[in-house]
Amino acid sequence: MNFRFGLQARFLALVSVALLTSAIVLGILLHRQWELRSSILELSSESTRTLVQDRLQLQAQAVAANTAEALVNPIYNFDLEIVGRIVGDVLVQPDVKYVTVYDSDGSVMHDGTEEIASYGQQMTDPLATVIIASDSLLLQHEGDILDASAPIRIGDQRLGGVRIGYSLESARRHEAQANKELGERLTDIGRRYFIGAIFLLLLALALGIAISMIMQRVLIRPIRGLVQAAREIESGNFNVELPGRHRRDEVGELIQSFERMTEGISRRDRDIRRIADTDSLTGLSNSRAFRASLEEHVQRGPSHEFAVMLADIDNFKPFNDTHGHDFGDQVLCRFAERLRNVVNAHEGIEAVPARLGGDEFVLLASRADAEGNASLRELITRLAESLIEEFAESTSVKGRELTFGSSFGITLFPDDARTASGLMKTCDVALYAAKRAGKNRYRFFTHEMRSNN
Repeated sequence: MNFRFGLQARFLALVSVALLTSAIVLGILLHRQWELRSSILELSSESTRTLVQDRLQLQAQAVAANTAEALVNPIYNFDLEIVGRIVGDVLVQPDVKYVTVYDSDGSVMHDGTEEIASYGQQMTDPLATVIIASDSLLLQHEGDILDASAPIRIGDQRLGGVRIGYSLESARRHEAQANKELGERLTDIGRRYFIGAIFLLLLALALGIAISMIMQRVLIRPIRGLVQAAREIESGNFNVELPGRHRRDEVGELIQSFERMTEGISRRDRDIRRIADTDSLTGLSNSRAFRASLEEHVQRGPSHEFAVMLADIDNFKPFNDTHGHDFGDQVLCRFAERLRNVVNAHEGIEAVPARLGGDEFVLLASRADAEGNASLRELITRLAESLIEEFAESTSVKGRELTFGSSFGITLFPDDARTASGLMKTCDVALYAAKRAGKNRYRFFTHEMRSNN
């Protein structure tokens, strides 16, 4: 019997060889896919860890700096009640484990508890020596704690500092959970495509290769897109586009989850910036935001005219001591509201009110219409007269009819000074002149005022 190696046998042999070759190739491809999976997980883990830690450090720096600034006046006046209130507001924030306010020698002034159990005790933990000696914002790690400390200063005098401890446990838990979910999704996707690849391999070598190319296109490319997006987010760019968000498979769900995470991080970043630039009591801009805006206006040069109006409430401290700090806070809020209403009513002026601290407020005002006929001094004079008229009238605070006047010191850029510090000094001199002239009035800065002081 002659054995004939016919076309069918050759086809079967060819198919067998093709299938065997394809199986070997598939094995190699699957091994490569597993290596890519490990690389993706490692890169995703690194990107997520860096992103979360960077955001937590930015939050810690912003909160520590803002808290240190808010504590200047209470520490200077040794008002432990307000210190405790500020510390309590920080303690309720997510991931905050402790808040410690200390004096210039490193002794505890407040620890956030009602009884201040550690008052007067010297800080002796491993980080304390470096913190006490530091003259600037400082971030340190100890175990699962990120310690952010900032000095409290008034002028060149250091009053002490504040340190805030953030727990890294939540960040690491989120990181581990994200990596676990990503690994499970990648494993599930890989398992599904492996079964499909085996099925297609039994049909034909060409289809197997096609499936392998499809896997490369629909799986690896979106993951690499996510990795690139994570790098963009890490650099601070939250406006990233993720192709494939409308897909209805696991990759689409992963992309949508990534988008939701990005939106959450973006909202938190905006909230942190808003908190850092807003006075928590009155809702006006705080001292930090005002000084940044003042520097920006100064840097525009002498051709850009603007005015700085420094204001405080006449006889506020005796009034505050008589009626209590809570009532005093309501007075400050009412003052800020009336100040904002008068400013908004003047269409010829663009003015941003801010609270520097205590009962001290400030306006940064410029012309709203560059083509107007009135000079900046005339516009500011009208605004000042409107403010004096407004605060001469009584108002209601918690059902009480009160009248609290205000004095204003005004300086003009570039006529009176050409630096931010110079402008603050000149408007402070003008405010002192208004106070000395009988209060409830305004004064523009003159060089004779400087010589009188």
